Amino acid sequence: MENRKIVIQHFISGIIILIMMITSATTFGGPANIHGFRLIGKKFVKEINAEVYYFEHVKSGARLVKIAANDENKTFSIAFKTFPVSDNGAPHIMEHSVLNGSRNFPVKSPFDVLQKGSLSTFMNAFTSKDFTMFPVASMNDKDYFNLMHVYLDAVFNPLLYTDNRILKQEGWHYELEDKAAPVIYKGVVYNEMKGAYSNPQRELYYQTYKNLFPDNPYGFESGGHPAAIPTLTQKDFINYHRKYYDPENSYIFLYGNADMDKELEFIDRLYLSGYTKSGNKATIEDQKPFAAQKEITAYYPVLEGAETKDQTYLTMALVAGHNTDQALNMSLDILCEVLVNQESAPLRIALQKAGIGQDVSASVSNYKQNVVQITIQNANPSDQEKFRMIADSVFSDAIRKGINKQEVEGILNRLEFQLREGNDAQKGMTYINQILPGWFFADDPYLGLEYEAPLAEVKTALTSNYLENILKKYLLNNPHTLFLALEPKPGLDKQNSLITEAQLKQFKTNLSQSEKDSLISQTHDLVEYQKREDTPKALETIPLLDISDISPKSEWYIAEEKNVSGIPLLFHEEFTNDVVYMNLFFDLHAIAEEQIPYASLLSNLLGMLNTEKYNYGELNQELNIATGGFMTSINTFLENQDDNNLIAKFKISSKAMNPKVPKLIELTGEILNKTQFTDQERLKSLLTRHLSQLEANIRRDGYGVANSRVSSYYSHQGMFNESVTGLDYFWFISRLVRDFDQDAGQIMAMLKKTSEMIFKKENLIASVTCGKNDLEKFSADFQKMANALPAGKTIMNDWKIEPVKRNEGILTSSKVQYVIEGSDYKKLGYKWNGKMRVLSQVLSTDWLQNQIRVIGGAYGGWSSFGISGIVTFNSYRDPNLSETLDNYKRTPDYLLAFNADPKTMTRYIIGTISSLDKPLTASQRGEQAFTYYFAKRKKEDIQAERNAILSTTSEDIRGFSKMVKDILDQNTYCVYGNADKITSEKNIFTNLIKIEK
Repeated sequence: MENRKIVIQHFISGIIILIMMITSATTFGGPANIHGFRLIGKKFVKEINAEVYYFEHVKSGARLVKIAANDENKTFSIAFKTFPVSDNGAPHIMEHSVLNGSRNFPVKSPFDVLQKGSLSTFMNAFTSKDFTMFPVASMNDKDYFNLMHVYLDAVFNPLLYTDNRILKQEGWHYELEDKAAPVIYKGVVYNEMKGAYSNPQRELYYQTYKNLFPDNPYGFESGGHPAAIPTLTQKDFINYHRKYYDPENSYIFLYGNADMDKELEFIDRLYLSGYTKSGNKATIEDQKPFAAQKEITAYYPVLEGAETKDQTYLTMALVAGHNTDQALNMSLDILCEVLVNQESAPLRIALQKAGIGQDVSASVSNYKQNVVQITIQNANPSDQEKFRMIADSVFSDAIRKGINKQEVEGILNRLEFQLREGNDAQKGMTYINQILPGWFFADDPYLGLEYEAPLAEVKTALTSNYLENILKKYLLNNPHTLFLALEPKPGLDKQNSLITEAQLKQFKTNLSQSEKDSLISQTHDLVEYQKREDTPKALETIPLLDISDISPKSEWYIAEEKNVSGIPLLFHEEFTNDVVYMNLFFDLHAIAEEQIPYASLLSNLLGMLNTEKYNYGELNQELNIATGGFMTSINTFLENQDDNNLIAKFKISSKAMNPKVPKLIELTGEILNKTQFTDQERLKSLLTRHLSQLEANIRRDGYGVANSRVSSYYSHQGMFNESVTGLDYFWFISRLVRDFDQDAGQIMAMLKKTSEMIFKKENLIASVTCGKNDLEKFSADFQKMANALPAGKTIMNDWKIEPVKRNEGILTSSKVQYVIEGSDYKKLGYKWNGKMRVLSQVLSTDWLQNQIRVIGGAYGGWSSFGISGIVTFNSYRDPNLSETLDNYKRTPDYLLAFNADPKTMTRYIIGTISSLDKPLTASQRGEQAFTYYFAKRKKEDIQAERNAILSTTSEDIRGFSKMVKDILDQNTYCVYGNADKITSEKNIFTNLIKIEK
């Protein structure tokens, strides 16, 4: 009897265990194996407040994660481990090429067709050193599944196997227009990477990884090095896809409130059920550690005759553990901040005292093996040994004396604030980026989401030597370290160009006559292919939404006008999870015109100087401990969208948890009222660093430089922005640094005067985004700061900022061009019409996309029609110059012949609405409300624009032809690019500018 009882108990226990197993492996009440997917794990992750499911597709071996969050902005992504096997760029070119037609969607570029007519809130593709990812997001269920369908077909069934024109267009090809012409290289990725390598920091990055990882794929350029891209063959290209784009090597990610049963069924039925496991999983072995540290010298190009003093990059790079160790990753980030990046960081201070470089920064990579990299800008080769000795000394002192606990507390607070705030409208993208490292290299997708445990471990650093031990192990006593000096070499770009030209000339010489004829024929055939429009039958395959899928109602965000101690306070109510977002807007018309660049300089210095109560290091600590961020900037608005009514504001943006708002208010008041401008040494150091950062940005962002410059030719707003962020501002800072020793007193006096004129009580409008219950407390705290501001009448100045047409060519060592042409249609007698947004969509996704990118080989081409009147035609990383301007000039003819059918117009309209209907965070909704307030935009204005978009016809688009012709007839343009290229076409410019010293 007793034995029978035991047996029954065991039987019941077994049933209970079985039920528990089934329940734990259940997603929503269904079986453990659903639509071919086996549930590996299910967990509620409190850090993201959502259930997270982990599946394996039994037949194909594909892995899938679903975050079942209550978010209508649904995200789908499929990623593959993709390791480069050389510098030929196969991973990057493959990313482009799979999106150029597939079995079920046989159009030239489904991606571009979708851009014309999808409600996607995010759509892109990314190539990293160890993965390629294809993510999309949409708030519309139908659109979400459409996007998923097109992307899955693209990666698994691309046309590149049977159409070698895809590699030629997206990757590279030989081009020969006629027998007399030279052979040249052309291709979208080829020119993209030429543009990337025009930035010396990209060369620094390449040389760093090449030398740190000589024996594994991290040592290769996954994007493709321009010199090696032409070695990629069609055979190698196809084999690369066959090896890496296998379902068993895929990682599928789903996020949001879509029906999971429907998602799994869709993916299994249409794709994964057709595959069986192949054993084709990509793996990467660790780089064997170095026995001793390595020193390398490499070079980057500058113009012939350019100054080389103070133009060397010095870097110290160390391999430090693995990215699956979350606590280690956090710790390395904190060490970078505390030792290098913070204003009072010991390595930063030591380098300044030694006179080495003008700026220093540190960061941690997120590949399988972590890389900590410390980089000095504007140094000299002879500084390398001193840099090494100073770094060793600083690290040793920090270990011996202990790292400043208050600094660590501040950085930890800022890190924790960012983790908990979740102020990101694209949460799916945030989470997939957090998930991938642990999923790839530890088979644990939960690892990157669950931050509480590693955060708690790192917090022990506040009461122990936790960080000091990590510093000693990974930064001080680490033989797997590289010291690299990247030196400028005048004329190196021309030297490389001559080598390439000679190789291509020899290639042409070696061709037989028939081979030349064949290459000419291939060149013309490729251009014809690129010009060819997709057939209606092919376009029918791309799923299309209906106008009825679009909400006819526009979103509107309200700024309520309130008053605190005589100061206007704009309030936007939102649930912000106890975070308070504050802005202070000071009118810049309180200063004279000659002070405008000083206001911009002030915005770059505020918070980094001593105040009466705090030195700059203490101030930095207090801001980190009390706030989630403190930022200053110069913002412009146009009242009633009129360029003659420029509103310029000095903006202070900050955020804090509700209990810490009083401290935020106190620190803000201290900075505004008590900043001291008398520390000459500190000011010189900050100015020199600021100049270094501006110079680096000019080299990195050629498009931004040219775009800012061209708008100053015809716009008051553009002229103002040029004086606070553009080349004019760069030259202003250059003069201050050059003459600082003799003009220091005048500079300090002007900063003090500018500050006193701006920061007055009567000159302030404030705004806050928070919950209604938080407003009363915020107002009481804010009142204290408001009353402490200096009182007194503010006299508003009239500025005589008049745009001047210059048509400049900006000479640089860049390997590509950025060609910007534009004008102001309002000054030509035209008025804003919401249909212009559809016009911009048509030109950007069809005409310019095809002429500038597909045929021209640039990375991008598009137009922009702004409500203020500003219009620009743009090319990005462009091998051409005058050819691009000629293409712009042909735009009116394209518009005259425009005759899209109703379905095509529907695509354009939906794509236009997509660019407007983006998900916004609480703070972003507040910012939009405040923008409406300053620009005096009304709810009915926004609705009228939407109505105009939804009713746009082909006839409307044709009707813009004359306006576009009038705009382009102004012949107003600016080009940033290769010095030789621009000089060879100098007759089209009024001025040629050389930026490099």
